[in-house]
Amino acid sequence: MRNALVTAAASLALALSFASGARAQDEKKLEVGGTPPEGFAEHLEFVQGDKVETFSKDKVYVVEFWATWCPPCKRSIPHLTELQTDLGSRGLEIIGVSDEPVDLVKKFVKEKGSAMGYTVATQKKEDTFIKEKWMKAAGQKGIPCAFVISRSGKIVHIGNPLDENFDRVIKQTLANRYDPELMSRVEPTINAARNAAKRRNFKEASSLYAKAIAENPSTLLEYSFESWRMLNEQADDTAGAKALLTSTIDGIKTDKYALIEAANYLATDANIKKRDLDAAQVVADKLKALPGTKDDPEVLAAMAAVAAGRGNFSAAAEMQYDAWMAATPAAKPAVKRALDSYEAKAKDPKATAK
Repeated sequence: MRNALVTAAASLALALSFASGARAQDEKKLEVGGTPPEGFAEHLEFVQGDKVETFSKDKVYVVEFWATWCPPCKRSIPHLTELQTDLGSRGLEIIGVSDEPVDLVKKFVKEKGSAMGYTVATQKKEDTFIKEKWMKAAGQKGIPCAFVISRSGKIVHIGNPLDENFDRVIKQTLANRYDPELMSRVEPTINAARNAAKRRNFKEASSLYAKAIAENPSTLLEYSFESWRMLNEQADDTAGAKALLTSTIDGIKTDKYALIEAANYLATDANIKKRDLDAAQVVADKLKALPGTKDDPEVLAAMAAVAAGRGNFSAAAEMQYDAWMAATPAAKPAVKRALDSYEAKAKDPKATAK
């Protein structure tokens, strides 16, 4: 009898072990560098936009989980719409996914109209796909939560679409320049640089920024600008800031997308307190000198932004018009809005650059 009980207990333990192993396999962890769960479309009802059966290799996807009752989700909608409008022509597709009843989501989307300008879907009734295979598997507990999927089919970012770095992740991923492993590797050094700056040890901070940036100056361009602003605005080291900015621009002189990023940042970023528009013009000139960019709408728009930043709205309008003519149909509305703004300011003698 005792032997029978021991055998039964051993069998039960073995069965539980197999069951536990099966659960561990089922509960696959979802993280940056991994691939999104399979069977995306079969679990969803698409409320707006075309049904996304698979993640195409010629697109970058943002799968954003949200809800109609969620205030931060509602705040993210205009921004996601703007991103889709501005970057859809470059291959961005945003999919907002809810787990609420389809009628409720349809009503919400209808009321939003053009203010919610991207694909929207909701999870099928009594399905747990979103909760189990995406959010829980990724260790995410709050919404909005966005998963960015690159053209290689890999998850390159998981986070809140309202985060400060979200746009940069999207734009760099579209340009095939975003490297999550690199970002993770330099994060401790960047944090140390920021802490040194808070202590007003600008020499140490500058050295730490330089150490991190040296890994890949083009991909880590934002940190060069962060270091530049620290020197220019906090340390009041005008000469050091100028030298860093000159070196940064020279280091990206053949990288079209990095130059576009630099031109737009230097000319338009609202956080810059002491702007260097001469440096922005140097960037614009380097863009103009690149081969094959004469009719490139993104290059033309970046050059127009610099001209507008310098208060030359007539020149900005001319370049933006050329950008509008060269833009794809999907991109034309966003380019036209900027064109209208430049033309209006060109006619207004009181208009000044921001």
